[in-house]
Order: sequence, then C-alpha cells, then structure tokens
Amino acid sequence: MSVFRNLLIVGLLVCVAYNGYVIYRNQLASSPTEATAPEETAPLFSAEAFTELAENRSQVTVKEVPTVITPAQPAQTDAVVANPVLESSVDKTEVLPVSAEVPANPRGSRFSETATVATEPVVPAEVTESPQTDVVMAPLGDITPQVLSFEDAWTQIEMSEAAFTWAIALRQIQQLIQRDDLTNSQREQVLAKGDELAETVIFASNKHLAQPALTYLPGTNVVEIAKTHEIPVSFLRQINGWNDQFEPTPGDSVKVLQGPITLVIDLPAKTMRMTVGDLYAGRMSIGKADVTVPVESILNVEMVEEVERLSIGSVAVVIDQENIAPEPNSLLVTADDWKLLHALTGSHVDIRWIEEKAPVETVVAAPITPQPEMTAAVEPMTSQPVDALKMEVFAPAGAVLQGKPARYGIEITNMSDKPSDLVQVVVNLSEGIEPIKVEGQPGRIGPGQAMFDPMTIEAGESVRLVVTIETKTPGQFLVRPELQCAQPATRYATEIQLKVAAAESISAEVEKQEAESPLPEKAMAEAPQNPAKEIR
Repeated sequence: MSVFRNLLIVGLLVCVAYNGYVIYRNQLASSPTEATAPEETAPLFSAEAFTELAENRSQVTVKEVPTVITPAQPAQTDAVVANPVLESSVDKTEVLPVSAEVPANPRGSRFSETATVATEPVVPAEVTESPQTDVVMAPLGDITPQVLSFEDAWTQIEMSEAAFTWAIALRQIQQLIQRDDLTNSQREQVLAKGDELAETVIFASNKHLAQPALTYLPGTNVVEIAKTHEIPVSFLRQINGWNDQFEPTPGDSVKVLQGPITLVIDLPAKTMRMTVGDLYAGRMSIGKADVTVPVESILNVEMVEEVERLSIGSVAVVIDQENIAPEPNSLLVTADDWKLLHALTGSHVDIRWIEEKAPVETVVAAPITPQPEMTAAVEPMTSQPVDALKMEVFAPAGAVLQGKPARYGIEITNMSDKPSDLVQVVVNLSEGIEPIKVEGQPGRIGPGQAMFDPMTIEAGESVRLVVTIETKTPGQFLVRPELQCAQPATRYATEIQLKVAAAESISAEVEKQEAESPLPEKAMAEAPQNPAKEIR
C-alpha cells in the first residue's frame, strides 16, 4: 500500500509540472520580441497629455474685469495667463496680440457691451446689418394708462371705506375730484363722501387713521414736529385737541399728518376745499363781497384795534353774520371755519384760486335737420302762405339768481292757409333744473321734461306757451324746446343756455329787487331773445 501511494504522489507532481511548462510556453509565444517597438500609449494624467492643451490656451489674451481707474492707480494692461503645468513667468510661449476693437469675452457675455480698456478708448465701428446680429424688436403695445370710469372709481372708494382704509379712500377722492369729466351730481356725491370721512381721519384727535401715532420723546418739542411734517404749529395743536398753553409730556401719543396743506378757493362754486398732503380734508362754504383775486395769496392774521383780522393777501376773511353788511373785497365764512383758517396761518399753506369766468353770451344752436320723410315742402317766401310752422323762443335776459324761477316763452305760428293738426311741443331740460309749471296749453310735467298736449293751430294764427323752471343749483344748464307736427310734416328743435348765479351770502341772502324781463303777449312776437326763425 505504501508503494502505491508514493507512485500516486509522483504522478500528481508530474502533472503540475507539465501544466506549468505549457502556460510558460504560451506566454512566451504571445509576448513581443526585442525588435518589435512597443505601442505608443500614454497614461491618462501624464505630462505629455497636457502639452497640447497648454499650447492652445497660451494663444489668447484674457482681459481682466474692468475697474474704475483713479489718478493714483495705474491702468490695467493685457495680462498673459500662464499654464500651471508647462509655463512659468520666465519661460512662456509667445502670444498673438488681440485687437481692442474685438471683445475678448465670448458673445453673450455680460461684459461684451459695457467693458472698456482704460488706457485705450474704444471707437465703436459702424453698425452693419447682418443676419447674425439683427434683432427684431416686438412692437410695444399701448402703454397709456387707462382712465377708470366714474362707476369703477366710485367702486374703489366704497371698497376702501368698507375695508376701513379711510386714508386710502380720501386719497382716491382727491384724485377723482380733479377730473373734468364729472357731472355736477357726481362731483357732489364724491365731495359729500370726502367730507364725511375727513371729519374722522383728519380732525378726530383720538384717531390715527392717516399715519401711525408719534410718541413724544424727551428733548423734542411741538415746533420741531410741525416743521418736520410741513404743517403749522397751530394746526398740529388743533388736530390733537391742545390749547395754546398745553404742552405734551414724554410718552404721550401725538397725532400727525404729512403736509403741506393746500386751499383751493373756488369762487364760482362758493366753496373752499382743503387738502393735507395727498388726502382730501373737507371743504367749507364761503360767501363773497366783490372779491378781487390778490396777486400774493398768503394767509395772515394781525391785530387791528385789539381785534384779530384774518386775510388772504388783500382779501379779508370775516365771519358771516346776519343783518351786518360785509366789507368790500371779503370772503364770508362761518365761525368754526374761521377758527380753522386761523389755525392754518403759516408758511406751509398753499392757496390757489378758481376765478369766475366772464358771462357767456347765449348762443343758439343750429336747428336739427329734419329726416327726409318728415321734411316739409318749403316754398320761397312770397305773398302767398306756405305749408310750414314757425317757432320762436324767448329766454330770460342775463343770468337768473339761484332760487328764482326762470320763465321761457315759446310762440308757434301757422304760416299756411290750412289748419295744422297734432302740433306738439316738448321742452327737455338738462340735469340740475326741473320744470314746475306750464301755461298757455294743458300739459304734463315729468323729471327733466315738460310736454304740452297736442293741439290744432288755425291758418295764420299763433299759440303762446310758457314753461317755468325751478333753479336750485348754480351753474350753466341747457333748455331744449322741440316742435313736432303731423300736418304739415314738421320737426324743429333748438338749445338755449340757462345760467344760474349763486346767492351772494351763505347765511341770510338779502332780497334783491331786480327787474325781470317781462314777457307780455304782444312783446313776445316783437323782440325774441332767441331769434330761431327758420321755417321748417
């Protein structure tokens, strides 16, 4: 058994030796001989791999980011960037110069349009059109701000009031009343809302709705606070409810408003509007006695015979009292408004005037051209009658005092030799005036309109009608009489201005005995105020 085991071990050794010999022969056969040159391979990070990159990079000049050059600082020059692998400050590859007219940064860089070289100014070359550089700009749209309609602007004011941002609402009101496209009723609606909000925002001493309350600190005083906010000291005391002897103590809350203050004296409307900064601050009614707008409008107070006299330039501001005639060239205000104006005396008040315009002569508008189907066959004026009607309107002479009724006369004449049937006259009135009475023919009165019942006018006869108009609001209005007839077919209309002048005083108006132009029946056909005599 031992012999057999020894033979098995010898056989295994022989097999292992043979396999090792075979592997050695295979490796020797596949390896190159000494005459065969090895393949040119380079390691991934060998020095030869960076040679080409360094040579390529060294052929450009990189400019530094432009800096501000001062006289004590030398200008920057073109710097050569050395490759950290193959170059040094002593031994570097020769580079090609770069022209100053060509930006060194690639296209699209944020320095390509604004970077300049301090030592050599760049002269811009002529711009040439090319497909690569042309940029087509899209046409800009209409960027004009759109003006809100009155309804939208009023909705914004109501939203601000509902959100209790009343200061914003006063700012919106101030912007709205400066527009010229508002009617009298719309302007009155906005001003009434502004007066309501201004009582709380501007004049309530315990409410800080316009600006946060200011804490009174040690070392400060009322004069400095008023000067900082551009308002008079007396006005600062009034909005805080302080008298002249009261002085706040450190820690007190002070109500402040940012000025300056502006007063707009509107003589035609007999009102004085107040603005604090950009906030509407209310208005006050004024009367006037032959006011002449002064050259310099400065609100001043002075003592005259131990009585304080308030004036705006040469115009006196006095308290309106019953049974006391005001002095000439004066404005009449209430006692409370006089105290407010007294508190506004100072250099931080700007006063502007809106003067009354000269009375405009009554201009009769051209009659409306009748429609073809309603055109009357008009013959030249001869001794023979024609199938046509004539309308003449008689207006009051000059302006009508506020509260006094205005009477308009209308005369219709049948110039034909046949009776005219279904003749009807309608008088339309603009907003602000209303009819209260019709005379000469039965009729009906409605809002802004007086309509006479249809009538028949015999050949050669005339009918005289009168409309009485109520005048409650001062201003300029339109009266539009219209005539329609079925036989002969006639349609005629004209427009006449009615000017209503405001009362002279805001408290007790002195009754004036002014002679009104009478409208006798015989004179109506002789001297009409409105010579609308075209025949239709």
